[in-house]
Amino acid sequence: MFEQALRRLYSLGPGRMVFGRDRLERVLELAGHPERSCPVILVGGTNGKGSLVCALSRALSSRWKTAAFVKPHLVSIRERWRINDNDISEEQFSWAANRACDLIEQRGLEISFFEANVLLGALLFEREDCEIAIWEVGLGGTHDACNLLDPAISVLTHVGLDHQAILGDTVEEIAADKAGIARSGRPCILGPCLSGNEQAWLRYEPVVRERTREIGARYIPLPAEQESRDLLPALLLAVSRELDTLGFGLDEEECFEAIHRMRHRGRLELATLQGRAVLLDSAHNEDALRMLATRIAMDYPAALPFIFSCQASREPREMLEILRPVMATLTPIEIPVLRPCDVGSIAAAARELGISLSLPEGLALSDIPQEYEVGHVTELDPPDNRTHWIESVEHALTLATEDAPLVICGSIYSMGEILRVFE
Repeated sequence: MFEQALRRLYSLGPGRMVFGRDRLERVLELAGHPERSCPVILVGGTNGKGSLVCALSRALSSRWKTAAFVKPHLVSIRERWRINDNDISEEQFSWAANRACDLIEQRGLEISFFEANVLLGALLFEREDCEIAIWEVGLGGTHDACNLLDPAISVLTHVGLDHQAILGDTVEEIAADKAGIARSGRPCILGPCLSGNEQAWLRYEPVVRERTREIGARYIPLPAEQESRDLLPALLLAVSRELDTLGFGLDEEECFEAIHRMRHRGRLELATLQGRAVLLDSAHNEDALRMLATRIAMDYPAALPFIFSCQASREPREMLEILRPVMATLTPIEIPVLRPCDVGSIAAAARELGISLSLPEGLALSDIPQEYEVGHVTELDPPDNRTHWIESVEHALTLATEDAPLVICGSIYSMGEILRVFE
């Protein structure tokens, strides 16, 4: 039953963009608006969204039946939906996925994979009688499927350059889109400035202020001068103060305990793969990569070995230039999930920057196929090793030591496949 439901959901095509929200709106209406079954916290922003959702999920679950939607997943798609801070079961997923697909087929609509994810969560959270739900925005804000929800509290963690082809070329344009998750008469919290991002914050904060004024939201900007490591506590405490008026109050101790005990894999996570120390981080845009590089420079006396991959929509040279000061060696990989950047382009960018490449003995980049059909691998499919990425990861792991872990970053899709094979 689980396999059938999984295949059915994936047939909608992960990564396929279907613009407009009217289709999902009609299906939600057909379903009786399950998204309105409990109060909602809607979390948008460029970086830090998932961490805040996971911290809130941990904190609120200690007292109330709490739902959470966080994406993307690493190994199992069931990680995207949580109830009481636990990934949903195969039975819960199967019921909700089949119910969502039935509704979509009943309307005969060409709905996207992400829209179906939102519908699935709304149906399941209603069925499970959840008392409060935290949702992570997918892409942008104004036009995202999650913005069909009616949030009691809206949060923007911070704004940076990402997905410019869709959201706009400047932080001002992106901020205006993301601020569209605010609601009239309700709080909209803007996170503090990230360390090293002061100029960008000064550019986008007025845009968020003006956009929320137009909407009629109650705008709550957090202090601009905060260290990046204080971003999550500052946001969590600000949200908890607003939750108190809704009857879901948390004290400061509960907030800090939630940050300490929350589950959010692949975010500055120290782990072990095949007995070797690794540092897993989902950094895939400039701000996130700067935060990663800053943390490595603070925590380690010397540069570290890296595995790096990215999606084809990214510019590997710009990303690697940020990491170069903390990168001892680079093992580039290309995993056939969605649309990966080819390993040759990553290697060429590294050479231009003077970064030392470390490849498995006997593996030439010319051996890696240049053209192949790319899809999204489900957790039920065997790993796709046409690009010899498994051998590259095995090699890179030998470079790690207890004092100098192997850093794996650049693509959360690749990280998920590495964990699926090596953990």
